[in-house]
Amino acid sequence: MQASNLAHVIFQNVAKTYLPSTPLECHYTLTQYIQPHNKEHCSRLLYISLVSYDRKYVPESTCDCILTFQGYYVPNDDGEFYQFCYVTHKGEICGASTPFQFRTTSPVGELLTLEEKGHSDMLVVTTKAGLLELKIDKTMKEKEELAKTTAVLEKEIGQLRQQVEALEAELTRKREQEEFKKKYDEMSCRIIQLEEDIVRVTQKAIAKETELDSMKDKLRRDVKELYKVHLKNTEIENTKLFAELQTLKNTETSKENLISQELSDAVNIRDKTMADLHTARLETECVKKQLSDALAKLGIQEVQLPKFSVTPARTGQSKLDVDSTIVEQELRKEVEDLKSRQQMTSKHYKEKFKECQTLKKQVLKLTEQLKVNGICARSTFSGLFRRISFVSRHCCLGFSWCGRRLFFVLHGQFWVMCMHSNVPAAS
Repeated sequence: MQASNLAHVIFQNVAKTYLPSTPLECHYTLTQYIQPHNKEHCSRLLYISLVSYDRKYVPESTCDCILTFQGYYVPNDDGEFYQFCYVTHKGEICGASTPFQFRTTSPVGELLTLEEKGHSDMLVVTTKAGLLELKIDKTMKEKEELAKTTAVLEKEIGQLRQQVEALEAELTRKREQEEFKKKYDEMSCRIIQLEEDIVRVTQKAIAKETELDSMKDKLRRDVKELYKVHLKNTEIENTKLFAELQTLKNTETSKENLISQELSDAVNIRDKTMADLHTARLETECVKKQLSDALAKLGIQEVQLPKFSVTPARTGQSKLDVDSTIVEQELRKEVEDLKSRQQMTSKHYKEKFKECQTLKKQVLKLTEQLKVNGICARSTFSGLFRRISFVSRHCCLGFSWCGRRLFFVLHGQFWVMCMHSNVPAAS
């Protein structure tokens, strides 16, 4: 198990020999199989000169590390072999290097032979330290040249970055210009399309206006024709209504003439009855006067002739009383007969009045229809109906027309109204 864990930490660049009492660098790599801990350490075999350290590590990744052993930790030249070992905080060894020694080299061992460039038959003998110094000087010069080159390159990079920024700005500006141009082209195409749509819509609107004008003309013609038809129908209807009105007028005139004749007959009968009644009253008064005169004479005779018998006088007075009673009874009978005839006449007048009211309503209806159709009724009929309304409000029995006069019964009296008069005249 421990042998399999030795590959978790790999030590690199391990030399065979190191100088004693000088700082020593240890290069190693942590693999993804190791989980580092602060208490882990690298040491030489046999746990000599233990050194703890801190490091940064990303889990599940490979990490290269360097550990420096100070000079007082490094042993002297003792001829022993050593190894670098990686020990975890649990005491497990997860990696080991190849063995190495600490030795002090002799000057002869440090001598090196070099062939000089351009002279293949000449050998240059130098120490290893001198060679290293030459290499270091050369490396430092190369480093300075590289630093200069780096500065130049960094300056060029800065310039190139500025150029790139300028180019990017120019590219952005060109892109914006291209976008603006594209939008301008799109808007131009849209404007052209809208103009075409406007032309198309305008043409449609003109066509619709033309169609509307034609429809308006047709509507005017239709309205005119309908007006003509309506006017013709109205004229026909007015003619019919006028004919009906004339018929009603004629009917009303004939009924008025009939009522007037009947009223005239009734007036004549009444006048005759009143005359007979007056004559009967005069005769009654005359008889009463004669009776009173006779009674007065009889009283004088009784005073002057007391010796006469009273029986004949009483007989004459009784005869006069009987005659007077008979005359009064006959007169009362005639008066009752006249009253009954008058009541019958009043009833007949009421029926005629109702019939006249019905005719008046029909005439008013026809007149209203004529007014709606544009024809006004004559002023004579309006005045006539106003007078009829006035009479009907005050009449209790009936009325009748006779020529241009209206006869009606008002509170038991006969009245006459002329068509051109506003005040009734008693007769």
